[in-house]
Amino acid sequence: MRVVVGPVSNKSARSWLDYARSVVDDLTSIAPDECFSTPEVRDIFEAYLDEWGSAARRRGPFVWESEIPAEEVEYHMHAFHQVAGLLSQREEQTGTSAAPEESKEFYLALLSGVLSALETESDASAEFAQHLGRFWPGQELTIR
Repeated sequence: MRVVVGPVSNKSARSWLDYARSVVDDLTSIAPDECFSTPEVRDIFEAYLDEWGSAARRRGPFVWESEIPAEEVEYHMHAFHQVAGLLSQREEQTGTSAAPEESKEFYLALLSGVLSALETESDASAEFAQHLGRFWPGQELTIR
């Protein structure tokens, strides 16, 4: 399945990537079993951050494309959903958002790109994407 994220500003992508790296480190120490059920899951997050970081260092707007099996994307999004849920709970408790405002463009493009790819893959993947879109923590998502 082809997943496309962007185009969005590199500034937004770099802002979100910096934030996400700090979150991965923070959550590993605070709630290791709640977010990263295995070391493999953390490795998956870090691999995406590395890959997106390389794309964000290029000139022009951020665009990332990759061929990924739908089953992998669903597994990765399930893990991402858990992290987003925990972050949303922490934001509700503190009353503040830790994510920089300028990172929102990238975050929404990331979610939209992945969910849109799932939506066109198969009926089962589309159902999963629509479910995530309705219940993504802290967001109302519209799939393209």
